Amino acid sequence: MENITTKTKISELIKFNPKSVDAIASLAKPLEKLKNPILRKIMASRVTIGEAAKMGGTTVEEFKRVLLPLGFTFEETSAKEERAPEPKPNWLQQANKADIDFYDVRPIINNGADPLKEILGRFKTVEPGKILCIINNFVPTPLIHLLKQEKAEATFVETISDKQFNTYFLKKEKEVTNSSATADEKLQMDDAENFAVICNQFTREQTKEIDVRKLEMPGPMEMILSELKELPTENALYINHKRVPVYLLEELADKNYEVHINNREEGNVKMLIFKK
Repeated sequence: MENITTKTKISELIKFNPKSVDAIASLAKPLEKLKNPILRKIMASRVTIGEAAKMGGTTVEEFKRVLLPLGFTFEETSAKEERAPEPKPNWLQQANKADIDFYDVRPIINNGADPLKEILGRFKTVEPGKILCIINNFVPTPLIHLLKQEKAEATFVETISDKQFNTYFLKKEKEVTNSSATADEKLQMDDAENFAVICNQFTREQTKEIDVRKLEMPGPMEMILSELKELPTENALYINHKRVPVYLLEELADKNYEVHINNREEGNVKMLIFKK
């Protein structure tokens, strides 16, 4: 495969040579997620080589080292692209320090925990038009894609050092919704019988089923939002989940979706989501 640049999607590399999965995963621990088929489906089509290098705390030169033996050819300009710093956007340059909430999640990660829940909770407290800055030791590319889908007006990554990346999220201004349905009308906790009745309103051809139980966060939320974005009208998304996804429900609260949940047992939650 020729003419590889920092903007080439990881999915293109995998399509050309599946061995690139192991090669890329060997570069850094955050990139080992590509070995998971479901996470690979979510990440690979969205993340470029340049983004993956930042996410893993590595370099494009290291990507070259492991990919060249697999038949890939890089453009000579890719190294220059990697070194060229991106200027700060106006919204960040003009922001007062008081308008930026700095949140260092490195201690959480160093303790072996996933900071997604804390980050989403922190972002929720940020006032519209203000900024959340996540301080991390790698670029949180999946988080960037997740927040840009819904709540973040814009993002910017500032490289402080090879061990510190500051990711800024500009929160959208408040939006006025025209939906007349209340949250209670759009979210229903059903018993097994009522849940089956709702599901039977859609034919097999009208229902897309996914299973997110084995995904690491933020995988389940990313996959569900991605599937909903492509869901045709008059169709439904049937989800096998291991818990009631509180943060997903918050994301969908002001959207035109109806959500039905059947919490069958510990680790076994069924959901049906469709447009009203």
